[in-house]
Amino acid sequence: MKSEAIDITIAAAGSKTTYIGAGVTGLGWFLSNEFFGLVGVLIGVIGLSVNIYFKLHANRRAKVEHQARMARLLRGQHTDTGIGGLELDE
Repeated sequence: MKSEAIDITIAAAGSKTTYIGAGVTGLGWFLSNEFFGLVGVLIGVIGLSVNIYFKLHANRRAKVEHQARMARLLRGQHTDTGIGGLELDE
């Protein structure tokens, strides 16, 4: 009975030591330059992805606007000055 209690205690201590070792390793990596370099690269990739996403949507909007402008020109409505609708409607 006493031997089993010692084995259980040592196993629990070994498990906790493993967790502490992993935590110290993670903390060491977090405090190293490689962590901040990796985070910087990750932020850069996220920023690039967001930029590409919104640029594609802007290009789609510009294409639709261009097609609408061309359709108006072909119908003979030459009121479009290309400055974004700043002219007065009379």
